[in-house]
Amino acid sequence: MLSLILILCATAAQSTSDQPQPDRWRGLILNETTPDQAIAILGKPKSDKPDRLFIHEIDKWFEPGLNKKNLRKQSFRDVAGFDRVDLYYRDDKLVVMQLDPEKNPIKPTALQNIYGIEFRPFVGGFRESHNSWDFERHAGQVYPKTFPESYTLVGVSPGSIVAAAISNTSVGSILRQLNHVRDTAGGGFPGKVHHIQLISRKLENRAGADLLK
Repeated sequence: MLSLILILCATAAQSTSDQPQPDRWRGLILNETTPDQAIAILGKPKSDKPDRLFIHEIDKWFEPGLNKKNLRKQSFRDVAGFDRVDLYYRDDKLVVMQLDPEKNPIKPTALQNIYGIEFRPFVGGFRESHNSWDFERHAGQVYPKTFPESYTLVGVSPGSIVAAAISNTSVGSILRQLNHVRDTAGGGFPGKVHHIQLISRKLENRAGADLLK
């Protein structure tokens, strides 16, 4: 009986590990995976060199200087289901995974179910203050009345931040913008996922932390 319980527990753990999670993908784990381990899983990268990391919209959340060539970047082009996969490392530990899905798009509304965390549209304070008529609040969160051609959805987990760049360039969405027709605030998110970044929270901007100890 004990052996059966152990087998069932191991099977459940394996099933859980196979599910998409905010800090891991296909056996790659933020803050743990090394470049050699990534090559063993994904094969030889198209390129492997120091490069810049660009985080759209929420770049102020993270350390300054990431857009300089101070992280090691591996780019893979032959990963099934993806146009491109970029992995970024600091001190030989994986800190960012950028996934660009292929033509079969991921719907933005599916992200919450995929990762098990809440996703919200990011709206910068400057944009909201200068275009306040374009936004409304729903459950304390700011939402665009009509979603733009591109926007970012953000989900936060204990160990990582998931930022999804959304392309919203369908004919229907453009007509809604021209006619000022509102999307339902807090409802479904229009468009398709252009790319997803899984970002280690070790990269967060903590300037001034020592002063506040």
